[in-house]
Amino acid sequence: MMMNDPSSVIKQRHEARPSGVSLTLGLLLAPAAWFVQTNLAQTIAAWGCFPHERPVNEPAIPWLQHGELILALLALLMGLTGAAIAWRNWRRTGIFASAVKEQSAIDRHTARDVFIARAGALASALFLFALIATDLAWLVVSPCGGR
Repeated sequence: MMMNDPSSVIKQRHEARPSGVSLTLGLLLAPAAWFVQTNLAQTIAAWGCFPHERPVNEPAIPWLQHGELILALLALLMGLTGAAIAWRNWRRTGIFASAVKEQSAIDRHTARDVFIARAGALASALFLFALIATDLAWLVVSPCGGR
């Protein structure tokens, strides 16, 4: 029985390798969703609840509650998409990680892809939790303090 050399194993599985765009989306989409939701929601709430640098009990912008709800849903959808891409990347690079371990060869690009895929999955899970926590806080605390 002849052993495959590590480069042939990696070349055979090149089709399964995630693209650079996929790795980037898996790494950054969920954190970007949380960042956008947090900053945009606070900006909108500041405009609606402090119209002339004075706090009000009811939002001065009539669509504030609905706008923040839509923003939260879109950010959650964006975060879930990033998490799904990251999970798929992790599963796809798992093949390479096991091939590298079996053959005890180190391919710099493969190792990089495995690392980025795993970091993306962990970051996506963390920021998905942050998105959900932010949404729950929004449900409990009114932006203007008048609920």
